[in-house]
Amino acid sequence: MIAAMKSALAVALLTCVWQSAVHAQCAPAPDSAYFFRDLAEARAEAKIAENHRFYDELLTDSFAAREGAGKPLSKADFITAELAQSHAPPHRRFYSISDYTLVEHVVGHTVATYVLREGIVTDGKTRIYESRLRETYEVQDGHWRLTALESSPAEVTEAVRVTR
Repeated sequence: MIAAMKSALAVALLTCVWQSAVHAQCAPAPDSAYFFRDLAEARAEAKIAENHRFYDELLTDSFAAREGAGKPLSKADFITAELAQSHAPPHRRFYSISDYTLVEHVVGHTVATYVLREGIVTDGKTRIYESRLRETYEVQDGHWRLTALESSPAEVTEAVRVTR
């Protein structure tokens, strides 16, 4: 009788453990759209935090981007430009990502596009900058690294907060 109860208890516990493992959240697979979206969000958060190290590790040495006027930017110039855009306190800055799409995805190479909205709250006004980005990632030394970035001209929207 006690042996049967132990067996029943063991089965019940294994069932609970299995159920919790099934419902647990885990990190996205390193080849999924969610993985690359997470990288885009991490880059947006690193921009707000002015985290130079994150950019330095994510971007390849041969990273290629262009400024608004079309002039090519080196990795160092891109990082400087990204982190110098606003010196507003981090709690006054925000972002959102939408329309995330993997355009091309093969072993070791991925191209993704999305809309990035970046906002800053200053003097009671919210300014939102919207741009469409196209990112190219490649695997280098076993890690996905950003090799190229194209950005369409940003749109600017201004909103005024109304107190009710």
